[in-house]
Amino acid sequence: MGGAMNFRPIYLGKRAWLAAALVLAAGCAQNTPESDEPRPTREPVELRLLVVDDPDMSAAIVGLRAEWKARTNDTFVVSELTGEELESYETPPDGDAIIYPGQLLGMLAQRNWISRLPEDHASHRELAWADTFELLQVAETCWGKVPHAVPFGSPLLTCYYRSDLLEALHKNPPKDWIEFHELAETLARREALGESAPADDNPWHGVVQPLAEGWAGRVLLARAASYAKHRDHYSTLFNIVTMEPLVAGPGFVRALEELIADAKLGPENQLEMDAAAARKEFLAGRAGLALTWPGHAELERADEGPDPPPTGFAELPGSVAVYNFAQRAWDERDELGRVPLVGLAGRLGSITANSEVPGEAFDLLAWLSGREWGTQVSSASPATTLYRRSQIRKPQPWLDPNTDSASAEQYATSVYDAMSRLEYLLAPRIPGAAQYMAALDTAVREAVRGDKPAGEALEAAAAEWKRITEELGLDAQQQAYRLSLGLEP
Repeated sequence: MGGAMNFRPIYLGKRAWLAAALVLAAGCAQNTPESDEPRPTREPVELRLLVVDDPDMSAAIVGLRAEWKARTNDTFVVSELTGEELESYETPPDGDAIIYPGQLLGMLAQRNWISRLPEDHASHRELAWADTFELLQVAETCWGKVPHAVPFGSPLLTCYYRSDLLEALHKNPPKDWIEFHELAETLARREALGESAPADDNPWHGVVQPLAEGWAGRVLLARAASYAKHRDHYSTLFNIVTMEPLVAGPGFVRALEELIADAKLGPENQLEMDAAAARKEFLAGRAGLALTWPGHAELERADEGPDPPPTGFAELPGSVAVYNFAQRAWDERDELGRVPLVGLAGRLGSITANSEVPGEAFDLLAWLSGREWGTQVSSASPATTLYRRSQIRKPQPWLDPNTDSASAEQYATSVYDAMSRLEYLLAPRIPGAAQYMAALDTAVREAVRGDKPAGEALEAAAAEWKRITEELGLDAQQQAYRLSLGLEP
Protein backbone atom coordinates (compact mmCIF):
# COMPACT_ATOMS: atom_id res chain seq x y z
CA MET A 1 0.00 0.00 0.00
CA GLY A 2 2.99 2.31 0.31
CA GLY A 3 1.47 3.75 3.48
CA ALA A 4 -1.81 4.61 1.77
CA MET A 5 -5.07 3.71 3.37
CA ASN A 6 -7.22 2.94 0.33
CA PHE A 7 -10.35 4.28 1.91
CA ARG A 8 -12.51 7.19 0.92
CA PRO A 9 -14.96 8.23 3.60
CA ILE A 10 -18.63 8.45 2.73
CA TYR A 11 -19.70 12.05 3.16
CA LEU A 12 -22.97 11.96 5.03
CA GLY A 13 -23.05 15.64 5.85
CA LYS A 14 -20.93 17.35 8.45
CA ARG A 15 -22.98 16.70 11.56
CA ALA A 16 -23.76 13.10 10.62
CA TRP A 17 -20.09 12.38 10.04
CA LEU A 18 -19.12 13.96 13.31
CA ALA A 19 -21.71 11.97 15.19
CA ALA A 20 -20.34 8.77 13.68
CA ALA A 21 -16.77 9.82 14.36
CA LEU A 22 -17.50 10.51 18.00
CA VAL A 23 -18.69 6.94 18.50
CA LEU A 24 -16.66 4.90 16.06
CA ALA A 25 -13.36 6.71 15.57
CA ALA A 26 -12.80 7.68 19.15
CA GLY A 27 -15.23 5.71 21.23
CA CYS A 28 -15.85 8.97 23.02
CA ALA A 29 -19.55 9.87 22.78
CA GLN A 30 -21.71 7.45 24.65
CA ASN A 31 -25.22 8.85 24.88
CA THR A 32 -25.74 7.35 28.30
CA PRO A 33 -28.45 8.97 30.44
CA GLU A 34 -27.10 11.14 33.21
CA SER A 35 -27.64 9.89 36.72
CA ASP A 36 -28.66 12.01 39.68
CA GLU A 37 -28.35 9.18 42.20
CA PRO A 38 -26.13 10.13 45.15
CA ARG A 39 -22.90 8.25 45.63
CA PRO A 40 -22.46 6.06 48.69
CA THR A 41 -21.11 7.84 51.75
CA ARG A 42 -17.35 7.37 52.16
CA GLU A 43 -14.41 8.83 54.03
CA PRO A 44 -12.94 12.09 52.62
CA VAL A 45 -9.85 11.71 50.43
CA GLU A 46 -6.97 14.03 49.65
CA LEU A 47 -6.15 14.04 45.94
CA ARG A 48 -2.73 14.84 44.53
CA LEU A 49 -2.87 16.95 41.37
CA LEU A 50 0.24 17.52 39.24
CA VAL A 51 0.39 20.57 36.94
CA VAL A 52 3.10 20.61 34.26
CA ASP A 53 4.60 23.80 32.81
CA ASP A 54 1.71 26.05 33.84
CA PRO A 55 2.12 28.06 37.06
CA ASP A 56 -0.76 30.38 36.13
CA MET A 57 -3.24 27.53 35.77
CA SER A 58 -1.83 25.96 38.93
CA ALA A 59 -2.53 29.16 40.89
CA ALA A 60 -6.07 29.34 39.55
CA ILE A 61 -6.74 25.74 40.60
CA VAL A 62 -5.29 26.28 44.08
CA GLY A 63 -7.79 29.11 44.48
CA LEU A 64 -10.64 26.62 44.08
CA ARG A 65 -9.69 24.27 46.91
CA ALA A 66 -12.30 25.66 49.28
CA GLU A 67 -15.01 25.28 46.63
CA TRP A 68 -14.02 21.65 46.06
CA LYS A 69 -14.04 20.85 49.77
CA ALA A 70 -17.44 22.51 50.24
CA ARG A 71 -18.83 20.46 47.37
CA THR A 72 -17.30 17.05 48.07
CA ASN A 73 -15.76 17.18 51.56
CA ASP A 74 -12.56 16.05 49.81
CA THR A 75 -9.34 18.04 49.51
CA PHE A 76 -6.55 18.25 46.98
CA VAL A 77 -2.98 19.45 46.87
CA VAL A 78 -1.27 20.82 43.77
CA SER A 79 2.35 20.13 42.83
CA GLU A 80 4.12 21.82 39.93
CA LEU A 81 6.82 20.35 37.71
CA THR A 82 8.32 21.05 34.31
CA GLY A 83 7.99 18.99 31.19
CA GLU A 84 11.71 18.31 31.23
CA GLU A 85 11.46 16.97 34.79
CA LEU A 86 8.52 14.79 33.84
CA GLU A 87 10.28 13.28 30.83
CA SER A 88 13.41 12.60 32.87
CA TYR A 89 11.60 10.45 35.43
CA GLU A 90 12.15 6.70 35.19
CA THR A 91 9.04 5.97 37.22
CA PRO A 92 5.73 7.86 37.23
CA PRO A 93 5.51 10.87 39.55
CA ASP A 94 3.39 10.55 42.66
CA GLY A 95 -0.11 11.82 41.96
CA ASP A 96 -3.74 11.00 41.25
CA ALA A 97 -4.30 13.33 38.29
CA ILE A 98 -2.09 15.35 36.00
CA ILE A 99 -2.65 18.44 33.81
CA TYR A 100 -0.05 18.81 31.08
CA PRO A 101 0.77 20.20 27.60
CA GLY A 102 -1.13 18.23 25.00
CA GLN A 103 1.98 17.19 23.08
CA LEU A 104 3.02 15.07 26.09
CA LEU A 105 -0.02 12.78 25.80
CA GLY A 106 1.87 10.26 23.67
CA MET A 107 4.82 10.03 26.01
CA LEU A 108 2.57 9.56 29.05
CA ALA A 109 0.36 7.01 27.31
CA GLN A 110 3.28 5.03 25.88
CA ARG A 111 4.86 4.80 29.33
CA ASN A 112 1.50 3.69 30.77
CA TRP A 113 1.57 6.57 33.22
CA ILE A 114 -2.02 7.65 32.55
CA SER A 115 -5.30 5.75 32.40
CA ARG A 116 -8.16 5.88 29.96
CA LEU A 117 -11.22 7.86 31.00
CA PRO A 118 -14.06 5.93 32.63
CA GLU A 119 -16.40 4.14 30.24
CA ASP A 120 -19.25 6.44 31.29
CA HIS A 121 -17.23 9.69 31.05
CA ALA A 122 -19.52 11.11 28.36
CA SER A 123 -22.48 11.04 30.74
CA HIS A 124 -20.71 12.87 33.57
CA ARG A 125 -22.92 15.85 34.29
CA GLU A 126 -20.20 18.32 35.26
CA LEU A 127 -17.82 17.38 32.44
CA ALA A 128 -20.60 17.98 29.87
CA TRP A 129 -18.65 16.06 27.24
CA ALA A 130 -21.08 16.79 24.40
CA ASP A 131 -20.50 20.51 24.96
CA THR A 132 -16.80 20.23 24.02
CA PHE A 133 -15.63 20.80 20.45
CA GLU A 134 -15.62 17.81 18.14
CA LEU A 135 -11.90 17.63 17.37
CA LEU A 136 -11.10 17.64 21.06
CA GLN A 137 -13.33 14.61 21.51
CA VAL A 138 -12.22 12.57 18.50
CA ALA A 139 -8.57 13.59 18.22
CA GLU A 140 -6.68 15.54 20.87
CA THR A 141 -7.95 13.74 23.96
CA CYS A 142 -7.63 10.24 22.49
CA TRP A 143 -4.77 7.78 22.19
CA GLY A 144 -5.59 5.09 19.71
CA LYS A 145 -9.36 4.90 19.75
CA VAL A 146 -9.57 5.46 23.49
CA PRO A 147 -10.13 8.77 25.33
CA HIS A 148 -7.36 9.37 27.84
CA ALA A 149 -7.87 13.02 28.81
CA VAL A 150 -10.29 15.87 29.42
CA PRO A 151 -9.62 19.14 27.56
CA PHE A 152 -8.74 22.59 28.90
CA GLY A 153 -8.49 24.25 25.48
CA SER A 154 -6.05 24.08 22.59
CA PRO A 155 -5.19 27.30 20.70
CA LEU A 156 -4.96 27.43 16.93
CA LEU A 157 -2.81 29.69 14.83
CA THR A 158 -5.22 32.30 13.51
CA CYS A 159 -5.15 34.88 10.72
CA TYR A 160 -5.27 38.39 12.17
CA TYR A 161 -6.07 41.11 9.63
CA ARG A 162 -6.63 44.86 9.58
CA SER A 163 -10.35 45.01 8.99
CA ASP A 164 -10.26 48.74 8.20
CA LEU A 165 -7.64 48.28 5.48
CA LEU A 166 -9.42 45.32 3.90
CA GLU A 167 -12.62 47.35 3.86
CA ALA A 168 -10.84 50.29 2.20
CA LEU A 169 -9.35 47.92 -0.39
CA HIS A 170 -12.68 46.10 -0.91
CA LYS A 171 -10.98 42.83 0.02
CA ASN A 172 -12.16 39.80 1.95
CA PRO A 173 -10.03 37.72 4.31
CA PRO A 174 -7.90 35.32 2.24
CA LYS A 175 -9.41 31.93 1.49
CA ASP A 176 -6.25 30.22 0.26
CA TRP A 177 -2.51 30.78 0.61
CA ILE A 178 -2.21 32.35 -2.84
CA GLU A 179 -4.74 34.99 -1.86
CA PHE A 180 -2.92 35.40 1.44
CA HIS A 181 0.35 36.26 -0.31
CA GLU A 182 -1.32 38.58 -2.81
CA LEU A 183 -3.08 40.41 0.02
CA ALA A 184 0.17 40.67 2.01
CA GLU A 185 1.91 42.15 -1.05
CA THR A 186 -0.85 44.72 -1.48
CA LEU A 187 -0.86 45.65 2.20
CA ALA A 188 2.93 46.04 2.19
CA ARG A 189 2.69 48.88 -0.36
CA ARG A 190 1.79 52.08 1.42
CA GLU A 191 0.81 53.72 -1.86
CA ALA A 192 -1.88 51.05 -2.37
CA LEU A 193 -3.52 51.99 0.93
CA GLY A 194 -4.27 55.60 0.03
CA GLU A 195 -5.57 57.65 2.94
CA SER A 196 -5.55 54.55 5.13
CA ALA A 197 -1.77 54.16 4.85
CA PRO A 198 0.27 54.39 8.07
CA ALA A 199 2.49 57.42 8.58
CA ASP A 200 5.80 57.33 6.70
CA ASP A 201 7.77 57.26 9.95
CA ASN A 202 5.84 54.23 11.24
CA PRO A 203 7.41 50.80 10.53
CA TRP A 204 5.09 48.88 8.26
CA HIS A 205 4.90 45.28 6.98
CA GLY A 206 2.52 43.27 4.87
CA VAL A 207 2.54 40.33 7.26
CA VAL A 208 4.24 39.13 10.42
CA GLN A 209 4.86 35.46 11.25
CA PRO A 210 6.36 33.95 14.44
CA LEU A 211 9.57 32.30 13.20
CA ALA A 212 11.62 32.10 16.40
CA GLU A 213 12.97 28.79 17.66
CA GLY A 214 10.04 26.75 18.86
CA TRP A 215 7.69 28.46 16.41
CA ALA A 216 9.06 28.25 12.87
CA GLY A 217 8.25 24.56 12.51
CA ARG A 218 4.75 25.09 13.89
CA VAL A 219 4.06 27.80 11.34
CA LEU A 220 5.26 25.55 8.54
CA LEU A 221 3.02 22.66 9.64
CA ALA A 222 0.03 25.01 9.92
CA ARG A 223 0.66 26.33 6.41
CA ALA A 224 1.38 22.88 4.96
CA ALA A 225 -1.63 21.12 6.49
CA SER A 226 -4.02 21.81 3.61
CA TYR A 227 -1.40 20.77 1.04
CA ALA A 228 -0.19 17.61 2.78
CA LYS A 229 -3.25 16.12 4.54
CA HIS A 230 -5.01 13.96 1.95
CA ARG A 231 -8.36 12.59 3.04
CA ASP A 232 -7.58 9.13 1.62
CA HIS A 233 -4.38 8.65 3.62
CA TYR A 234 -3.38 8.59 7.25
CA SER A 235 0.28 9.07 6.34
CA THR A 236 1.09 12.78 6.54
CA LEU A 237 4.14 13.46 8.70
CA PHE A 238 5.37 9.87 8.48
CA ASN A 239 4.56 6.88 6.31
CA ILE A 240 2.52 4.76 8.74
CA VAL A 241 3.95 1.53 7.27
CA THR A 242 7.66 2.37 7.10
CA MET A 243 7.95 5.47 9.36
CA GLU A 244 9.82 7.24 6.56
CA PRO A 245 9.47 10.99 7.19
CA LEU A 246 7.28 12.81 4.66
CA VAL A 247 8.16 16.38 5.65
CA ALA A 248 10.36 16.86 2.58
CA GLY A 249 7.47 16.05 0.24
CA PRO A 250 6.04 18.49 -2.32
CA GLY A 251 3.27 19.74 -0.04
CA PHE A 252 5.71 20.80 2.65
CA VAL A 253 8.19 22.25 0.14
CA ARG A 254 5.44 24.33 -1.46
CA ALA A 255 4.33 25.59 1.94
CA LEU A 256 7.89 26.52 2.91
CA GLU A 257 8.49 28.36 -0.35
CA GLU A 258 5.31 30.37 0.24
CA LEU A 259 6.32 31.01 3.86
CA ILE A 260 9.66 32.38 2.63
CA ALA A 261 7.94 34.66 0.10
CA ASP A 262 5.74 36.06 2.88
CA ALA A 263 8.72 36.42 5.20
CA LYS A 264 10.19 38.91 2.71
CA LEU A 265 7.19 41.12 3.46
CA GLY A 266 7.75 40.92 7.22
CA PRO A 267 9.97 42.60 9.82
CA GLU A 268 13.70 42.00 9.90
CA ASN A 269 13.55 40.49 13.39
CA GLN A 270 10.82 37.93 12.65
CA LEU A 271 13.26 35.08 13.31
CA GLU A 272 13.25 36.28 16.92
CA MET A 273 9.45 36.48 17.22
CA ASP A 274 7.23 34.00 19.01
CA ALA A 275 3.44 34.19 18.78
CA ALA A 276 3.24 36.86 21.49
CA ALA A 277 5.80 39.08 19.75
CA ALA A 278 4.07 38.67 16.38
CA ARG A 279 0.73 39.59 17.92
CA LYS A 280 2.17 42.65 19.65
CA GLU A 281 3.76 43.79 16.39
CA PHE A 282 0.37 43.58 14.71
CA LEU A 283 -1.55 45.23 17.56
CA ALA A 284 0.99 48.06 17.59
CA GLY A 285 -0.25 48.95 14.10
CA ARG A 286 2.84 47.84 12.20
CA ALA A 287 1.42 45.06 9.98
CA GLY A 288 -1.59 44.35 7.80
CA LEU A 289 -1.71 40.59 8.50
CA ALA A 290 -0.38 38.27 11.18
CA LEU A 291 -0.31 34.57 11.99
CA THR A 292 -0.64 34.29 15.76
CA TRP A 293 -3.11 33.70 18.58
CA PRO A 294 -4.54 35.77 21.47
CA GLY A 295 -2.56 36.57 24.59
CA HIS A 296 -5.32 36.54 27.17
CA ALA A 297 -3.26 35.37 30.14
CA GLU A 298 -0.34 37.71 29.64
CA LEU A 299 -2.10 40.46 31.60
CA GLU A 300 -1.78 43.03 28.82
CA ARG A 301 -3.60 46.15 29.97
CA ALA A 302 -5.94 48.21 27.83
CA ASP A 303 -4.29 51.44 28.94
CA GLU A 304 -0.76 50.47 27.86
CA GLY A 305 0.33 52.13 24.61
CA PRO A 306 -1.90 53.28 21.75
CA ASP A 307 -5.24 51.72 21.00
CA PRO A 308 -4.91 48.63 18.80
CA PRO A 309 -6.06 48.91 15.18
CA PRO A 310 -9.39 47.49 14.00
CA THR A 311 -8.77 43.76 13.97
CA GLY A 312 -10.50 40.89 12.23
CA PHE A 313 -9.99 37.17 12.80
CA ALA A 314 -10.21 34.32 10.31
CA GLU A 315 -9.33 30.67 10.07
CA LEU A 316 -6.02 30.04 8.37
CA PRO A 317 -6.32 29.84 4.58
CA GLY A 318 -6.76 26.49 2.89
CA SER A 319 -6.17 24.96 -0.52
CA VAL A 320 -8.00 23.14 -3.28
CA ALA A 321 -4.75 21.43 -4.26
CA VAL A 322 -3.51 18.57 -2.08
CA TYR A 323 -0.56 16.28 -2.67
CA ASN A 324 -1.27 12.54 -2.98
CA PHE A 325 1.97 10.97 -1.79
CA ALA A 326 0.88 7.45 -2.77
CA GLN A 327 0.25 8.51 -6.39
CA ARG A 328 3.13 11.03 -6.38
CA ALA A 329 0.83 13.62 -7.88
CA TRP A 330 -1.24 16.65 -6.94
CA ASP A 331 -5.00 16.15 -6.61
CA GLU A 332 -7.77 18.71 -6.46
CA ARG A 333 -10.46 18.71 -3.82
CA ASP A 334 -14.04 19.31 -4.83
CA GLU A 335 -13.99 22.45 -2.71
CA LEU A 336 -11.57 24.54 -0.70
CA GLY A 337 -9.96 22.48 2.02
CA ARG A 338 -9.19 24.16 5.32
CA VAL A 339 -7.16 21.78 7.47
CA PRO A 340 -6.46 23.04 11.01
CA LEU A 341 -3.24 22.09 12.76
CA VAL A 342 -4.39 20.93 16.18
CA GLY A 343 -2.41 19.96 19.26
CA LEU A 344 0.07 22.84 18.91
CA ALA A 345 -0.16 23.72 22.57
CA GLY A 346 -3.16 23.41 24.86
CA ARG A 347 -3.66 21.59 28.13
CA LEU A 348 -5.11 18.17 28.89
CA GLY A 349 -5.96 16.45 32.16
CA SER A 350 -5.60 12.72 32.83
CA ILE A 351 -5.97 10.22 35.65
CA THR A 352 -2.62 8.79 36.65
CA ALA A 353 -2.23 5.04 36.32
CA ASN A 354 -0.96 4.71 39.90
CA SER A 355 -3.90 6.53 41.52
CA GLU A 356 -5.67 4.52 44.21
CA VAL A 357 -8.78 6.69 43.83
CA PRO A 358 -9.24 7.03 40.04
CA GLY A 359 -12.95 7.76 40.30
CA GLU A 360 -12.39 10.73 42.58
CA ALA A 361 -9.45 11.87 40.45
CA PHE A 362 -11.69 11.89 37.38
CA ASP A 363 -14.39 13.79 39.28
CA LEU A 364 -11.83 16.50 40.08
CA LEU A 365 -10.66 16.79 36.48
CA ALA A 366 -14.23 16.86 35.20
CA TRP A 367 -15.10 19.59 37.68
CA LEU A 368 -12.07 21.71 36.74
CA SER A 369 -12.69 21.28 33.00
CA GLY A 370 -16.48 21.45 33.18
CA ARG A 371 -18.94 24.18 32.40
CA GLU A 372 -18.97 25.73 35.88
CA TRP A 373 -15.25 26.31 36.44
CA GLY A 374 -13.62 25.45 33.12
CA THR A 375 -13.52 29.01 31.83
CA GLN A 376 -11.85 30.34 34.97
CA VAL A 377 -9.27 27.55 35.06
CA SER A 378 -8.50 27.44 31.34
CA SER A 379 -8.25 31.18 30.74
CA ALA A 380 -5.64 31.51 33.49
CA SER A 381 -3.18 29.73 31.18
CA PRO A 382 -1.47 31.42 28.20
CA ALA A 383 -1.54 28.10 26.33
CA THR A 384 -5.32 27.61 25.95
CA THR A 385 -8.41 28.94 24.22
CA LEU A 386 -12.14 28.32 24.40
CA TYR A 387 -13.11 24.68 23.97
CA ARG A 388 -16.88 24.48 24.52
CA ARG A 389 -19.92 25.52 22.53
CA SER A 390 -21.25 27.23 25.63
CA GLN A 391 -18.18 29.50 25.61
CA ILE A 392 -18.66 30.77 22.05
CA ARG A 393 -20.83 33.72 23.08
CA LYS A 394 -18.44 34.76 25.84
CA PRO A 395 -14.87 34.27 24.54
CA GLN A 396 -13.46 37.45 26.12
CA PRO A 397 -11.56 35.64 28.91
CA TRP A 398 -9.27 34.18 26.22
CA LEU A 399 -8.79 37.42 24.27
CA ASP A 400 -6.66 40.52 24.53
CA PRO A 401 -8.29 43.18 26.74
CA ASN A 402 -9.09 45.66 23.95
CA THR A 403 -10.90 43.18 21.71
CA ASP A 404 -14.37 44.52 20.90
CA SER A 405 -17.44 42.30 21.09
CA ALA A 406 -17.87 41.92 17.31
CA SER A 407 -14.24 40.84 16.86
CA ALA A 408 -14.50 38.53 19.87
CA GLU A 409 -17.49 36.80 18.29
CA GLN A 410 -15.56 36.53 15.01
CA TYR A 411 -12.63 34.90 16.79
CA ALA A 412 -14.87 32.43 18.64
CA THR A 413 -16.58 31.48 15.39
CA SER A 414 -13.23 30.89 13.67
CA VAL A 415 -12.15 28.53 16.47
CA TYR A 416 -15.44 26.66 16.43
CA ASP A 417 -15.38 26.29 12.64
CA ALA A 418 -11.81 24.98 12.71
CA MET A 419 -12.59 22.57 15.52
CA SER A 420 -15.51 21.17 13.52
CA ARG A 421 -13.54 20.33 10.36
CA LEU A 422 -13.66 16.87 8.83
CA GLU A 423 -9.95 16.99 8.00
CA TYR A 424 -7.23 18.04 10.42
CA LEU A 425 -3.54 17.55 11.07
CA LEU A 426 -2.24 16.66 14.51
CA ALA A 427 1.04 18.25 15.54
CA PRO A 428 3.63 15.64 16.61
CA ARG A 429 2.84 14.18 20.02
CA ILE A 430 4.75 10.91 19.94
CA PRO A 431 7.84 10.39 22.10
CA GLY A 432 10.61 12.67 20.82
CA ALA A 433 8.12 15.28 19.59
CA ALA A 434 10.29 18.16 20.83
CA GLN A 435 13.30 16.75 18.95
CA TYR A 436 11.35 16.36 15.73
CA MET A 437 10.05 19.91 15.97
CA ALA A 438 13.49 21.34 16.77
CA ALA A 439 14.82 19.79 13.55
CA LEU A 440 11.94 21.31 11.60
CA ASP A 441 12.59 24.71 13.23
CA THR A 442 16.18 24.57 12.01
CA ALA A 443 15.11 23.77 8.46
CA VAL A 444 12.57 26.59 8.25
CA ARG A 445 14.90 29.18 9.74
CA GLU A 446 17.79 28.16 7.44
CA ALA A 447 15.50 28.48 4.43
CA VAL A 448 14.15 31.88 5.52
CA ARG A 449 17.71 33.17 6.01
CA GLY A 450 18.60 31.91 2.55
CA ASP A 451 21.20 29.44 3.82
CA LYS A 452 19.51 26.57 1.95
CA PRO A 453 16.74 26.19 -0.66
CA ALA A 454 13.44 25.04 0.79
CA GLY A 455 13.69 21.50 -0.58
CA GLU A 456 17.26 21.00 0.60
CA ALA A 457 16.46 22.32 4.08
CA LEU A 458 13.51 19.94 4.43
CA GLU A 459 15.57 16.99 3.16
CA ALA A 460 17.99 17.69 5.99
CA ALA A 461 15.09 17.83 8.46
CA ALA A 462 13.74 14.52 7.14
CA ALA A 463 17.15 12.90 7.57
CA GLU A 464 17.25 14.13 11.17
CA TRP A 465 13.70 12.84 11.77
CA LYS A 466 14.82 9.44 10.51
CA ARG A 467 17.81 9.48 12.86
CA ILE A 468 15.60 10.42 15.83
CA THR A 469 13.18 7.60 14.99
CA GLU A 470 15.98 5.04 14.79
CA GLU A 471 17.46 6.29 18.07
CA LEU A 472 14.11 5.96 19.88
CA GLY A 473 13.27 2.64 18.23
CA LEU A 474 11.56 2.20 14.87
CA ASP A 475 8.93 -0.27 16.04
CA ALA A 476 8.05 1.72 19.15
CA GLN A 477 7.76 4.97 17.20
CA GLN A 478 5.64 3.37 14.51
CA GLN A 479 3.28 2.02 17.16
CA ALA A 480 3.10 5.44 18.83
CA TYR A 481 2.48 7.25 15.54
CA ARG A 482 -0.38 4.93 14.62
CA LEU A 483 -1.91 5.36 18.07
CA SER A 484 -1.53 9.14 17.83
CA LEU A 485 -3.65 9.04 14.67
CA GLY A 486 -6.42 7.06 16.33
CA LEU A 487 -5.41 3.72 14.82
CA GLU A 488 -4.62 0.39 16.36
CA PRO A 489 -0.86 -0.28 16.80
